[in-house]
Parts: sequence; C-alpha cells; structure tokens
Amino acid sequence: MYSSSTLLTDTLQKVGYIPVQGRSYIIASVISEKHWKTGLSMMKLKYNNMLGAFLIIIATLSLTMKDSADKYLIQHGYHPIQMVFFRFAIPFLFMLIFMPKQTKTAILSTNGKLLLRAALFLTCAITSVIALNYIPLEIYIIIVQMGSIAYMLGGAIFFKETLTLPKIIATILGFIGVIVVINPTNVGGLHWVYLLPLLIAATNSGYNLITKTIDSRISLVSVLINSFFVLGSVATISLIVQPDIWKTPSLTALPYFLTIPVVTIVSQLCLIKAMNVAEASHVAPFFYFQILFSCLFGYWFFNEIPTTYTIIGAIFIVIAGLIITYANYKPGWRKRKTAH
Repeated sequence: MYSSSTLLTDTLQKVGYIPVQGRSYIIASVISEKHWKTGLSMMKLKYNNMLGAFLIIIATLSLTMKDSADKYLIQHGYHPIQMVFFRFAIPFLFMLIFMPKQTKTAILSTNGKLLLRAALFLTCAITSVIALNYIPLEIYIIIVQMGSIAYMLGGAIFFKETLTLPKIIATILGFIGVIVVINPTNVGGLHWVYLLPLLIAATNSGYNLITKTIDSRISLVSVLINSFFVLGSVATISLIVQPDIWKTPSLTALPYFLTIPVVTIVSQLCLIKAMNVAEASHVAPFFYFQILFSCLFGYWFFNEIPTTYTIIGAIFIVIAGLIITYANYKPGWRKRKTAH
C-alpha cells in the first residue's frame, strides 16, 4: 500500500530496507548478514538524500492517489477485482512490452515463496479496497502505518530478533495511537471495519517477512515483475471465470481506473531510485507525507475532515515509527562515524 498496503515493499527488501505500509510506510531495517554486506557496499556510494526525499514524496503522493482512486471506484459500484486487474495486469503488460528479457526471467523465477507472498499481497490489495469503502481515507492511512510495528513484532516472533526498550515503547505508543484514532468511545462505538487496516498491517508484515527469506539472487526487478505477473494473472482469470464481476467503466470513472496502473509504476520506480541514491534513515520520515496527502485528498474528493482524535492518534503513530527508525539505524550511523 502498498499501502495501502500497499506495493512499497518488494523494492527494498533485497537491499536490506523494508518500507512497511505499503500501503504504506515506515522503513524498518531487516538486513541479514549477506544483505548487510550489500548495504555496506552501498554506503560507499555518494548519497543524494535530497533527491531521495523528493522521490519518496512523489511515491507517497502516487500511492495516495491510488488509494483515492480505489475509494472512489468501490463507492461507485466497481468490484475490487477490477481494481486489482488495473493495478497489476496493466503494469505487467507494460513490463512485458518494454522489458521482455527481465519479464521472462521474473516469470521463470516463480516459486512457492513468491506464490505465498503474492497470496498475502492479494489479501492486502482486496482488503484495502473494502476498507476504503467504509473508512475515511486519512484514518485508513494512519492505521496502516502500524505495519512497521507489526513487522517488527513478526521479526521478533519468527526470526528471534531482539525487542529493545525503544521498540517496546514504540509498540505501546503505536497501539495507543490506533485506539485514539478509532475512538471506540464515540456514539457509534468500535465498528469491525476499523479492524481491516490492522489486518492489512499484519498481513503485509507476513508478506514482508517472506520476502526477507527470498533468494538474494532474484533481483529487485524480478521480484517486482513477478508480483505484477502473479496478481495480474489471478485478476484476469477471475474476470474470465466470473464475467459478471466486470463493470464497464463510465467516462467519469475511466480516469480513476487509468490512474491506478500509472501511479503504481511511478511509485515503484521512485522507491527503487530513492533507495539507490539516498540513505534509508534519512528518507524514512518522508513516508509520513502520505498522512498529509490523505488528509488533503480526503477533504478534496470525499469531504472528509480529520477529527481531533485522528490528529492526536496520528501523532502517536508517527512518533512510534520514528522511534523504530531511530532504533534501527542509530547503530549504523555510529559505525559510519567511527569509520570516518
């Protein structure tokens, strides 16, 4: 999201950095020993952090546009599978035409882990569309930011990664933020749909953890194209088997459908380039621009105004994410300073 949940994931695992949304998107360090070597070699390059920050802002803007398009389309009677088709099948055709050799390599690299990863990704994609039908855009984006905490907890459970005191504090702050955003004390009480973004965060963390175990010989581009291929194929087959799902886009809806594949490609290219030219620790805070964009888009397109609870909860979650980023990268900063 990739979030949103969304993409925002497969582009960075292979270089040792994981933006978690997806949709969306704090960076958490998941560098294994062999990936750490890759990271060290990258540090020797001259970074352009300003360009990296700009690219991250473009990526988060693109992803917010994607979420806004999803919200508009689901509210106007279009099926989530249609949005999945435009999000993945169309970019896959683009890759097939302009990158035929890389596309062939990506298809042949399909294995059990990539298929399981795609299944989790599909769950995130469909669930996000359903959630956006009921939840204000900015609340959805804010809750999905908990993906970094879910990923961190998953790493501790499945990979025995250490939970330091700052990370524990960040987890507590994050959950407090979610409770404040949801505000279960209001007249309507706690509604089940507000649990969907948390499901997305948990599923997306599983998606990221699986990506962490993928053979490092499979390139970034191959992982990206493979996602387009598998999910695009699932959407295409679903539309063939169940043609009633398809609803011909109206002239009003067509620009929203066309926005989805364009911003999907733009966001991924920006993320890949950003991680190649900038230090992850420097660009991490810029992922929170998506919260700002979601507030602007929510107000402009859907007349959604953030409440005081939304703003306060967002502050808690952002602080939690920044603590995790600081905890992950502070050792790296020290090592680099010592080296200098």
